[in-house]
Amino acid sequence: MHHSPNAVTFLRSTGIPTSNPNRPTEDRDTPGRLNRDDGGGPARTMTKRRINDILELIREFQARHDGKFPTIRSPFPRAGGSWNAIDGALRRDAIVQCPHFVQLKAALRRRGLTPTLARLDPSYTAPRTRRRHLADILHMVKQSSEQHGGRFPLRTDPFEVRGYEDTWIAIDSALADGAIGECPLWIAHRGKMAQLGVMPSLASLNPRYQPVRRQRRSIASIKAAIVVHMTENAGRTPSQRARFPAGAKHDSWKAICKALRSGTIEHDTDWTELLARLELSTQKPSLFTLIDRYRSELQDAFALAHPAEPGARPVPCAPLRPARVEKKPAQFAALVAQLFCSPVAAGADADNDSSNHSLARTLTRSKR
Repeated sequence: MHHSPNAVTFLRSTGIPTSNPNRPTEDRDTPGRLNRDDGGGPARTMTKRRINDILELIREFQARHDGKFPTIRSPFPRAGGSWNAIDGALRRDAIVQCPHFVQLKAALRRRGLTPTLARLDPSYTAPRTRRRHLADILHMVKQSSEQHGGRFPLRTDPFEVRGYEDTWIAIDSALADGAIGECPLWIAHRGKMAQLGVMPSLASLNPRYQPVRRQRRSIASIKAAIVVHMTENAGRTPSQRARFPAGAKHDSWKAICKALRSGTIEHDTDWTELLARLELSTQKPSLFTLIDRYRSELQDAFALAHPAEPGARPVPCAPLRPARVEKKPAQFAALVAQLFCSPVAAGADADNDSSNHSLARTLTRSKR
């Protein structure tokens, strides 16, 4: 309601208030904050905050808490404020659009982020919500190599790339499993690795990468390596942890078993025959199942390559180790007590008593 100047003068002379007493008035001690006399809740900030003031509050908090960055639930260093309110202002973009804040928003936008309190921390890393891209992985590898004097990262190395939250082991597994976002760069790299006969990995991103194996293994070559191992180890068949024959091509039994399990074997007639032999037993290809299905043929090949001396005893075939059964110790007296206290034993005693009574009655009748 508006009053004319004469009306205002008249109202003041009579002592009648010219404004609503319940209307909030500005707090002179804290500019931008409004006091409410009606008990309608906390004061509300009407003016926008400045990013420099927020950074000054963060530095003041870190000075009191050993450099720790504040969260929305941390104690506020000054009275009449909260980190939750500052976080809400950053999320609503209720900040003075100064050059510093515009530059900060642009840097976060390049990472696909919006301003929040936690994202003001220089060491903030966003959680992973999508598949990795090969371009990002190459950037991580390049940055890590620059930090460590040109040394290419290994899958077991600690992940120390700023701006990313990941591990080299997870990256290596994602490359091996193909869990990479489809892009021309990834398709080209995957095709190149297929031509070399190897699987993509972290090591395959090294420009000096030279894969040991450039062609797939065959069942015939694996059986020949098994026979060589039997010749060097008195007829014993290899396991995954056994040493590979020194004279054979550089390989390992564990890698061979992994290739059999993943099916990265030359798909020839021998591979088809192995799958046919395993189909009846519902077993999957592995080093153990290959030796088990071709045991007699391997023994014949070993006998042909290593003939036994006259009078020598044949080398027995290594028996399959049975599964271990954990036995729990039990007291013999407890077992005996269970036998006598069981309902079956009690029923048996009752039957014996009734049979004895019947026999006694029969003998008494015969005497009469």
